[in-house]
Amino acid sequence: MSNVLNFIEKLPSQSAIVIRHAQRFEICQPDDYWNCGLTDIGMKQASDFGHEIAEHFDSYRLFFSPVKRCQQTAENIMASLVATGKNVISINSELLLGVSYIQIDIIDGFAEADKFGNKFIRAWFDGKVDSKIFMPLQDTKKEHLAYLREKFSTANEGKHLDIHVTHDWNINVLREGIFKLKHEDAGWPDFLSGLGFSGTPFTASVENGKKHLEERLD
Repeated sequence: MSNVLNFIEKLPSQSAIVIRHAQRFEICQPDDYWNCGLTDIGMKQASDFGHEIAEHFDSYRLFFSPVKRCQQTAENIMASLVATGKNVISINSELLLGVSYIQIDIIDGFAEADKFGNKFIRAWFDGKVDSKIFMPLQDTKKEHLAYLREKFSTANEGKHLDIHVTHDWNINVLREGIFKLKHEDAGWPDFLSGLGFSGTPFTASVENGKKHLEERLD
């Protein structure tokens, strides 16, 4: 279940959300990163999500990581928004929603991550992974926030929402980098779960269980 649906009505009239893609097929090989798409359930999840958020804003822009599952998520959300008569201004691929924090060949980067098994994220965030291979957590967070601020500065006036479709690692970067929410405590980001951003100064929002958290990012 998307935690975003629990707080989207609390977001101001001009806001942005960063969400994980919908349910995908299993990734068995590093090369699957690019071409692994959504399951039938994932397609429906994205469509349903679009219908759920349509009542809250009048216009939308969609941005997605340049991989198949994120593109399909964005396209299915867009189709539902258009079907309800909402104004979808644009839909674009963005490299910074992918794995820009991998500073070597992507496949080689995944191979390095595999050395740590399911403890990779903790090793990365705790500075135990070579910073020449994976950009450190705080630097990655800053890069993500700079991207979001730049997009937010060009958002449509009025009741408008930007939707950024990305990956579970990226959601973990923002949750822990901003709120200190470790995935070991907060749980792994679910499909279509994520964070909200709005305002000046920039404010981040997240639903952690039954608790709504906000952090000003001056």
